[in-house]
Amino acid sequence: MERKKIISQGSLREFQNDGDDFDRYYLPARGLILPGETHLLPENCLLKIYSQQLKIIKKDLLLPPNNVLEIPDTDYLLDLAIFQNLSLLKDCLDSSQKYVVYPYAVTEETLQWIKQLQKDGFQIEPAFPKKVYFEKLRHPAHRGGWGRWVNEPDVPSFPEKYGLPYPVSWIGRDLNEVIECYQRVCEQTNGASAYLKPIFSAGGFTLAEIRSEKELKKHYQKLMEQGALFFDANLSPVEIQQTIEPIEGFYSFQYGINGGILTPRSISQQIMKDNQWQGNSFNHFKRELTVLEPIIKNFLIGYKNINGENFGWGGVDLAQTDSGFVILEHNGLRITGAHPAISLAQMFDVIDQPFATLKSPGQVNSDLNTVWELLKKYGYQFNPSIKTGIFPIVWFPGSGMLWATGEKPQAMLETAYHLLARENYIIM
Repeated sequence: MERKKIISQGSLREFQNDGDDFDRYYLPARGLILPGETHLLPENCLLKIYSQQLKIIKKDLLLPPNNVLEIPDTDYLLDLAIFQNLSLLKDCLDSSQKYVVYPYAVTEETLQWIKQLQKDGFQIEPAFPKKVYFEKLRHPAHRGGWGRWVNEPDVPSFPEKYGLPYPVSWIGRDLNEVIECYQRVCEQTNGASAYLKPIFSAGGFTLAEIRSEKELKKHYQKLMEQGALFFDANLSPVEIQQTIEPIEGFYSFQYGINGGILTPRSISQQIMKDNQWQGNSFNHFKRELTVLEPIIKNFLIGYKNINGENFGWGGVDLAQTDSGFVILEHNGLRITGAHPAISLAQMFDVIDQPFATLKSPGQVNSDLNTVWELLKKYGYQFNPSIKTGIFPIVWFPGSGMLWATGEKPQAMLETAYHLLARENYIIM
């Protein structure tokens, strides 16, 4: 019996105080792009309007509609809200049917409501293993596995064990150890610049380049004050990573549950601004970057040895330098920002042609219908007959990202955003 997919893309505990206030709604809304029979969204008037408008646009393009179940918005974590309102989900499930849940990441809160449904007689399970936190601080699914720890300086890191190119990196559990990490990195690299990265984080919202112990203490204190280092009754360790210079470009590859590479041509280029991820560009390379093959191979072998056959969703970010590629971080056991873009390209059957995503450069000040009508007016909307144009990854007031495919998709997106800014549909 084929398992029906439940898409439930709620945010995570470690994102609550990272400075990106829209994760609570942006991530579930973005999940509407992923294929599935049922999508769970927090009850929110903006999300409701967006999902209804997206449904109409997908119908016009002869795409399957989204079956949306609204969950009362009773907690920042969608998983907790689902558990608190589980009867709503029960009413939509069939005890004779098998279900598989695709969350942003499988956490303790995800398993809480899944296990309760199992006790109640439903055949339901998560798509991939539980995300690891403090119970496995040295696991390579997060940054804790990628550097040496100052309290165990002789234990090699994951990249050292498997021959993966990675910057000099040390990890500490509190401010005193983090200062020691910085000192060790500076000593090994003969430089004063390094990056401070909490081991549980994403998107670049909490990382910072530091050039002195004074800057380190200041940024660490800032993260402490905003609550970005303390969650789940624990203090998050911090990685101090060597600054890589000069960087010629940022790249990534994404993988699926069985460890297969999902990224076309095995690599995408990351679009960055001030250390924060803004989008990805795919298939614009003239040839496959075969130099990456040993890096990908060694990573998959090492990660399989530690995490088993089910990889979950994940991706690896890299920097290109004059001496080759260097891994910057691994986003394991969770979806990445590139996965929805790849999924959309598969749905539109354009996986082999250039496509890209790009966050709105300004504050979104319009609904999806308004933007879609403007794109249609100028002939910029996705046209399935010629397989070219722009489509939303997500779009509602406060948050937006567009996807495009064609000869020069990134340029298409920049042109569209210029037009949207001119019409005050985004506020720059």
